[in-house]
Amino acid sequence: MIDDIDLRISALFAAPDPAPDPGFAERVIALAAYDLKVRRARRAAVAQVGREALGLVAVLICFGLLTLKAAGQPAGPGDVVPLGSPAMLGLALLALWGLVAGQNRAVA
Repeated sequence: MIDDIDLRISALFAAPDPAPDPGFAERVIALAAYDLKVRRARRAAVAQVGREALGLVAVLICFGLLTLKAAGQPAGPGDVVPLGSPAMLGLALLALWGLVAGQNRAVA
C-alpha cells in the first residue's frame, strides 16, 4: 500500500510529457521538399552548363578549322583570323549573339 501511495505521489509531481509539435513535422516536410527542388534545379543547371560548354567547344573547333590556310598560302603577321574569312564573320555573329544573350539574362 505504501508503494501504491508512493507511485501516486510521484505521478502527481512528475512533469507532464510535452505535447507533440505539429509545426515541427510540417517544417521538416517543407525543408525536404525545398531540398528536393534545389537538387533538381542544380542538376538541371549542371546539365545546361555541360551542353553549352560542349556547344562552345564545337564552335571553337569549327572556327579553328575555318582559319586554317591552304598549303602554299602566305601567312601574314598577326593573321590568326583573317578579316575576310568566314571565321571572322562567324566570330562577329557570335559576339553579337553573346551581347544580346547577356542583356537578356541580366533582365531576367
